[in-house]
Amino acid sequence: MAAGIDQTRLDALFTAALEAAIARIEKDGTFFPLVFELRANGAIQNVAVLEIGAIEGAQGVLDRLADVIRPRAADGTIRAAPVVRHRTEAATIEVRLRAANYAADVLVPFEIASSGLLGHQRQLTLGSFTARPAANELF
Repeated sequence: MAAGIDQTRLDALFTAALEAAIARIEKDGTFFPLVFELRANGAIQNVAVLEIGAIEGAQGVLDRLADVIRPRAADGTIRAAPVVRHRTEAATIEVRLRAANYAADVLVPFEIASSGLLGHQRQLTLGSFTARPAANELF
């Protein structure tokens, strides 16, 4: 079982994940779920997951990502991991932040303004964050 982490590191990990999600929406309008890890050495890394099998629905994607992350948490390779997804139906970014001593889903509503040629320049304005306790399926 991995040791817990402090609030400062949780905040830094959350911020890195949220900033990446904002950048993807501003650039592409949406994104597939993003995975980050806080490694045992303190480095925050974005993780690419190559999936070759068929997946049904958003929950299937999240379950597969958990299957990839769980062994890394168990062997101490990582100390925390957020999975970030774009909830297009609600114009919300959801950050599922997990560590041995913390599990919450943070919802970040946003508004998007488009400008420029063909409206391809996007800028997000974030609303009030809402954090809710969650089951810890990773640690």
